[in-house]
This record gives sequence, structure tokens and C-alpha cells, in this order.
Amino acid sequence: MTRSTSALARRYARALLAVADAKGQDAALELKEELRGFAALVLDHEALRRMLAQPAVGAEAKRRVVMALAERAEASPLVRKLVELLASRDRLALVGQVAAAYAVLANAAHGVVAAEVVSAAPLQPAQQKALVAALGVGTGSVELTSEVEPALVGGLVVRVGGRTYDGSVRTRLLALRRRLAASS
Repeated sequence: MTRSTSALARRYARALLAVADAKGQDAALELKEELRGFAALVLDHEALRRMLAQPAVGAEAKRRVVMALAERAEASPLVRKLVELLASRDRLALVGQVAAAYAVLANAAHGVVAAEVVSAAPLQPAQQKALVAALGVGTGSVELTSEVEPALVGGLVVRVGGRTYDGSVRTRLLALRRRLAASS
């Protein structure tokens, strides 16, 4: 992603947020999830992604394909308008970047803290709830995404607000290895 495409994606995201905010806070946050889902739908389909990147395929053909996909996915009118606008300007490749930029802007505008947790095993719902409660102290709400990485051995790595809290067994073992190597 180049600086100009990310700036362009942020412009589309800001405009979309302004329209969604006019419909209410809940609409803006619901749109965030819908837009993420639609972008994943487009980006996870290899053949569709290749077709959209193909300069030989005209913008009108791309628009028809993506609009049919939006209709089949029962996308909201706002998502359909965004997709149609991106298609008419031959910028459908930006849909993933627009979704990511929109999520950041919507979270910031509505006091939602985005947190990512990496664990060695899948977290149970009670563990996720406890983590959200611990991270949500003094803030609005927390949007938690989780990832499993067995190489951690145990513990958690939590990223929130540009900070990383590493309580993994792997990191502790590496630190112990460095201390033992330094003392020998």
C-alpha cells in the first residue's frame, strides 16, 4: 500500500463515516462490520481479486460484477453506493483499505478501543470477556480481535493503543536464554 492509496482510502472512509454518522452512532458501528465483511468477501475470492486488478477488464464490467456481489450479499445501501463509486472511478482495489481506514476512524469517533490478543490456544468466551473488562477500564468499549499462535507456548500478547504487552512463555524463555548466555 503506497502513501497515496492509503490517503485516498482514508478520504473515502472519512466521507463514508460522515454519511453514516448522520444516521446515528449505531449505524456507523454496524457499517464498520458490514464493510469489513464485504471487503473480506471481495479480497478472499482469488479469481475476483485478479479480475478486479486486470486493466483489460473495463470499469463497467467490474462495476456490474461487484454490484451483483453486493446485491447477493444483501449489502446495505451505503455499502452499495460506496462500491458503485469505487467501481465508477476504477478504484475497487481500494475496498480493503477503505474498510480498514473506516474501522479506525469509526472507532476513534465513537470511543471504541481496538485491541488484538494473540494466544497459544483459542480463548474461551469467559476469558475474552474478562480481558475486555480489564482493557475497558476508563474507556468506552473494546473491540477485541484474537489470533492463535501455538509458538507462544502459553500466556498472551496484547496490542492496544500502539502498545504491546507480552506475557507469553516464549518471550520469558527467550529472556531466560539471554540471561544464561550472558552469565556464561
